[in-house]
Amino acid sequence: MSDIYKKIHDIGIVPVIALEKVEDAAPLAKALCAGGLPVAEVTYRTDAAHDAMIEMRKACPEMIIGAGTVTNRAQVNSALDAGAEFIVSPGFNADTVAYCQEKGVPILPGTSNAADLEMALNYGLNVVKFFPAEQLGGLKMIKALAAPYNKMKFVPTGGVKENNVNDYLNDPVILACGGTWMIDKKAIAEKDFGKIEELTRNAVKAMLGLKIKHVGINSENGNGAGLAKSFAKLFGGEVRETSKGWFGSDFVEIMDESHPFGKHGHIGVQVNNVDRAKRYFESQGYSFDESSASYDEKGNLKFIYFKDEIGGFAVHLVK
Repeated sequence: MSDIYKKIHDIGIVPVIALEKVEDAAPLAKALCAGGLPVAEVTYRTDAAHDAMIEMRKACPEMIIGAGTVTNRAQVNSALDAGAEFIVSPGFNADTVAYCQEKGVPILPGTSNAADLEMALNYGLNVVKFFPAEQLGGLKMIKALAAPYNKMKFVPTGGVKENNVNDYLNDPVILACGGTWMIDKKAIAEKDFGKIEELTRNAVKAMLGLKIKHVGINSENGNGAGLAKSFAKLFGGEVRETSKGWFGSDFVEIMDESHPFGKHGHIGVQVNNVDRAKRYFESQGYSFDESSASYDEKGNLKFIYFKDEIGGFAVHLVK
């Protein structure tokens, strides 16, 4: 899988953009990056696409910018000239796919059925767009198609919104989702890019699903097991012993004296995807203790501590 696809996976949502005015490109890019989505698919549905990509790249060099609604070689050339790092087509155009491969640029061709996936396999592709997703049956249809093509990853676009994005992203066959709900046309027309940033940040929060999973308490003087029993009684739970201490209910963890975390304890924060959450917090200036990371059998991050304590509490992310 291309490194660009790994980056897109860890961002999770790809804003799909059709800009009428090039002057809106730079502030829009800044709003998306500030909100936590440093990626965009700029579509050739308008004549502003080429110049808009150039301005977005100037404003936010860290942003991953791709070109969408690409249907021919001329548009591929235009997109590459503008600095596009990936190409997206609405359907499977064999000539466009072959030309992108000749140029060495990743392409996400649009697919909607098994015949399209057969074509993708013939061209050595393992990531495709699925469009229009909701109209074609959504995740149920994707999973049905993915069953015989179990090496393929999908990027659904079309009808994906804040209220259903996690239905898609929580399934391992989905690489990322394309969406437009954070690209409010009225806000762009009124130059209200603060509104775009707010919508973007809300989209990221919905995707991450942040919530407190448990609170950790450091035990002293050999009282860990007793503390666990007390909390289990208080909250009607059961004591569960671990390699580092005890749980005295599902949401209170008692650390034994040889495994303290944080001056005052620690807070476990549950997220839908730890890789995506880590990427987001790093984009906001936070760093992590890489030595604390643990992974599942497929290499996905499932647990990691932030590097710095907050108010004497260590904080970790957990799937």
